[in-house]
Amino acid sequence: MAKRIGLKVYVDTIVRYTADGIIRPLSIEWEDGRTYEITKVMDCVPGASRRAGGAGLVYTCMIEGKEVHLYYEDSYKVHKWFLESKE
Repeated sequence: MAKRIGLKVYVDTIVRYTADGIIRPLSIEWEDGRTYEITKVMDCVPGASRRAGGAGLVYTCMIEGKEVHLYYEDSYKVHKWFLESKE
């Protein structure tokens, strides 16, 4: 279930790990329990959220026809996915 911390909304994320070592997010679960399919991953680059803080990989995805930035924080013991809150 999603968990809000500051401007970050940590989301449960279903991913596929390929034999080539690529991580591809397939869907996310939002705070209200709704699940959203990621129909396309358009880009994946190292980066940071300027609005909410946190660094790692930034996935530019299409969800319900909208471009969304999904962040993957990858540190020594923590591997979390989050979206920026609009509030």
